[in-house]
Amino acid sequence: MSTPPAFPPAGLRKLLGTITRRTGLHYYTDKTDLLEDMVGARMRLHGCRTCHDYLAMLADGARGDAEWRELESILTIGETFFFRYAEQFAALEHTILPALVRRARVTRHLRIWSIGCSNGAEPYSIAILLARLLADAGLETQAWHVEILGTDISTRALEQARQAEFSAWTLRDIDAARRAAWFVPVTPRLWRLHERYRRMVTFRYSNVLDMLRPDGGPAGPFDLILCRNVLIYFAQAQATALVHAMAARLAPQGWLLLGHSEPVTDFTPWLDTVRLPGTLAFRAPVPDAGRAAVPSRLSAVRRPPARMDTPPCLVVDDSVAVDSVPVANAIRRTADDGHVTRAMQMCRDHLARHPVDARIHFLFAVLAWGEGCLAQAEESFRRVIYLCRDHVMARCYLARLLEDAGARAEARRIRQQMVALVRRCAPEAVLPEGDGLTAGGLLRLISHMDDARPPSRARVPS
Repeated sequence: MSTPPAFPPAGLRKLLGTITRRTGLHYYTDKTDLLEDMVGARMRLHGCRTCHDYLAMLADGARGDAEWRELESILTIGETFFFRYAEQFAALEHTILPALVRRARVTRHLRIWSIGCSNGAEPYSIAILLARLLADAGLETQAWHVEILGTDISTRALEQARQAEFSAWTLRDIDAARRAAWFVPVTPRLWRLHERYRRMVTFRYSNVLDMLRPDGGPAGPFDLILCRNVLIYFAQAQATALVHAMAARLAPQGWLLLGHSEPVTDFTPWLDTVRLPGTLAFRAPVPDAGRAAVPSRLSAVRRPPARMDTPPCLVVDDSVAVDSVPVANAIRRTADDGHVTRAMQMCRDHLARHPVDARIHFLFAVLAWGEGCLAQAEESFRRVIYLCRDHVMARCYLARLLEDAGARAEARRIRQQMVALVRRCAPEAVLPEGDGLTAGGLLRLISHMDDARPPSRARVPS
């Protein structure tokens, strides 16, 4: 058995500083145990005994550049899926993309940038949605010059994105009819996106910090930039500078979408804030509109913390939740790499030691459902509800699962319980395990669905 790498405090601080300067990933400054696990695996692979040895290798020309690419790939949490964040995709479908299409009817040219695109699910989701909107408007997609650019720091993720082949886990929010329309089966558990959508998207490697250098990063103008769940990795000052750089790359009246929990709080005078149902969007002002005199409109809008006004019983016990966050992230990465069976076993192993961890029970239920293990999924969702009586999302998914199985009366009863729980929450309260979905947003989504079924796009957050 090989001797594990040495991580003395001074060496770990130097390694962390080097990684932070290169990548900007401030996220790991208070997660050194997680960093040790990730970097330790790379050090063992290369036979590095100390942080000094590994730093020397990272500085070793072409060999170091190749290792940086591998390290960057494992340091970024790339769990994602198609049409993630239902409320933002509703805003894209009903407001943002139609406005861009109307404005571009003459030039028939649109440029869209997906930052931190991971396996390509986000830019491909935009391609599918935009193609449908153009068709609904009687416009030929082939007659438009649509550029959708996906960038990421993970070369592994980019390679997967270019292949455009996705597992059932990544397609877990797409029903069978749409999956058949948008994808071609490769194996019983793997699907390839249709070429008509693939050719709308290109991918390239890019560190988001490149934008802060003169002439660094992709050049604008872009009609739409999506940078969701990226800025959470950075310190607030860097995140603010990055938003400024994105704003400078927007076309006049271009749009910016961020994640729900980004550390930036004020965009004046670069962007206007637009309140849309269940989310905020940001829009570049018309040039020469006297921006310096415009007060911050975002300061009047509360950006709620993750648990604001949420009844305590909606939140898994803190002592369990904090301990299981790195475990949950590791499980999601494993599943997103296509190793769902292994991810499920990781859940079982953790639950054998921590049998009342509702977070991992919930994650296991979602994985089991995606694999078609409906009895296991139902049992685990019910266990979450037993452990956490007011868990909204467990009831949301359980009702959907039961309805699909034909148990409509039971599904209706559980959904009624879910709605009653949601109405006890403040509208802006973010629902645990709801991937940023708010209580008010869930109620709006339910009311807008003809069959009164709960949304299937609010999934496990990364």
